[in-house]
Amino acid sequence: MRDRERAVAIADQLAKLRPDYREVIVLRNLQGLSFEEVAVQMDRKPGAVRMLWLRAIEKFRQLYEVSR
Repeated sequence: MRDRERAVAIADQLAKLRPDYREVIVLRNLQGLSFEEVAVQMDRKPGAVRMLWLRAIEKFRQLYEVSR
């Protein structure tokens, strides 16, 4: 039950992110793609994807901490 509640909370916070942040987190963390593979999917350079991912993770952490 607790795992399900946590999964719902995470999904709620992901939904609050801007679309490109949500996409990079889903591709990298949930689908397990490399930065190079994510770059191809998002039509960006790998370095740009790394920076986007870092910003997305930080924003996600902020949202998640506030909701706890």
